[in-house]
Amino acid sequence: MKNKTPKDPFETRCWSCESITDPYQVFAACFFYAPIGAFRKTIRQVLLSAASSKVYHKEDPAAALGMFKAVTSVLLAAHQLYRQKKTSGLQITPEQFMDRRLYARSNAPCAEWDYLPKALTAKEYQNPYAVFRRFFKDQPVEKWRQQVEQALEYALAVEADDSGPGLLRLYIYLVKLVEAAHLIDVREVLHIGGHLKPAQSM
Repeated sequence: MKNKTPKDPFETRCWSCESITDPYQVFAACFFYAPIGAFRKTIRQVLLSAASSKVYHKEDPAAALGMFKAVTSVLLAAHQLYRQKKTSGLQITPEQFMDRRLYARSNAPCAEWDYLPKALTAKEYQNPYAVFRRFFKDQPVEKWRQQVEQALEYALAVEADDSGPGLLRLYIYLVKLVEAAHLIDVREVLHIGGHLKPAQSM
């Protein structure tokens, strides 16, 4: 009898070396793989290269490929939470917005500025799941995947995508997506694979 390959619903094996079946653990693994600031930077650089005739060369192209695979996994995990109609259980008042516990883990290694959301509205900051609702009501998950993959292909090729406004729109949506996933990870996920997150260990 042949051994069945474990399912990989969020396509995490290609960048995390394991199949993750819990969408919240996808978020945790993603931001263990790289900090939120690195995702913003790579998304920006890749999309700028996609709009240019210059091939992406800001860092090792394999690193950008890995980051974009992680973004795809976040997209797929977010889609599952969207379908489950998840919402935030936290009631956050405007006076609490700058409480560091809402946007960064304790003893986080990067500068605090890197963890603050840059693209979210106040309402999205209060309930990051609202980002997923807007994201997938805008267009279906497969259409988003196609756009992400196509942008990466253009960034790594000599030819350019001249749809400037389309890439700007994609940038805003992708940054909102990863920022929302990051907030959910910080606020709701205490462990990675059953082990306390490093910055939260006592």
